[in-house]
Amino acid sequence: MNLSREEIANLIRDLQGKILITTHKNPDGDAIGSSLGWYNYLKRLGKNVKVIYRDRIPFFFDFLPGVEEIDVTEEITEEFDWVIITDVSEPKRTGFENIPAKRSIVIDHHITAEPFTNYSIVEPEISSTCELSYEIMRLIDPSLIGYPVALPIYTGIVTDTGRFSYNNTSPRTHTVAAELIEKGVDPYLVTKKIYERNRINRFKLLEVVLKTLDFAVENKVAHITLFKRFLEETGAYPEESEGFINYPRSIMGVEVAVFFKEIEQDNWKVSLRSKGKVNVAEVAKKLGGGGHKMAAGFEAKGSLKEIKEKLFQELELALESAEFEKIGN
Repeated sequence: MNLSREEIANLIRDLQGKILITTHKNPDGDAIGSSLGWYNYLKRLGKNVKVIYRDRIPFFFDFLPGVEEIDVTEEITEEFDWVIITDVSEPKRTGFENIPAKRSIVIDHHITAEPFTNYSIVEPEISSTCELSYEIMRLIDPSLIGYPVALPIYTGIVTDTGRFSYNNTSPRTHTVAAELIEKGVDPYLVTKKIYERNRINRFKLLEVVLKTLDFAVENKVAHITLFKRFLEETGAYPEESEGFINYPRSIMGVEVAVFFKEIEQDNWKVSLRSKGKVNVAEVAKKLGGGGHKMAAGFEAKGSLKEIKEKLFQELELALESAEFEKIGN
């Protein structure tokens, strides 16, 4: 059941019993920010709450309040009355086979979201799940949005808007950011912790990944690949490849950038970034994933060659469709 902001606020305000908060596997800034923001907020609201992830947190988010309270496990064995799932619409994308909770709530902003939970709120036009969470928190009790809540929420907004550079950044996004700064958030602290703590291993990884740069669909698609062995060779962490996709995306004439990441043999995570002509969320959805118009992704099993062939075929069709729409207008 999809609810309005007021309805979801009333629901969360009245939650009773044990509450679990989780998010998608391989959590990014918006996932961590929204889940930690809700954890700290609900603790202030007097709720019995716990936060559990499937995968560990990238080290550059270690400054966020409450991060030490996150449990990381392959299986959730404890029983809960409620689960709040942030930044992802389907429970399976949390990485858990089973979430033992009686009732569930999704808070998300992905355009492809089709929640299979008891209650949900999905707003594709908003910048991030963190911004949406902030708006809901304001409706419940704005006085509870102190620094431990504001810092994770601000961090998620910063990362999911590309430091306020993506087209999902609205005037309201800037207003929310300003309100969070008024609550004590230091913008440079966030920038320094996330973007200015690069290990030399990251640059060694970038060097080998950029050597895989190649093109498809008449050079309108640029793609790079991270083989698992690259991590072993450079000593880099998987999360240190964050932002690499911006290099192929920045090339003149390229409309879509693709980043193939090997999880295990014949198991791949594929990230897509568009400059606006192609709705990559629609492409990703056809291949079992989802996301936003400008940023999306999916996971696939099989050989890299097969995955590339399927993806490039879909991207070629999407580019042709965009050209026809342009001519029609």
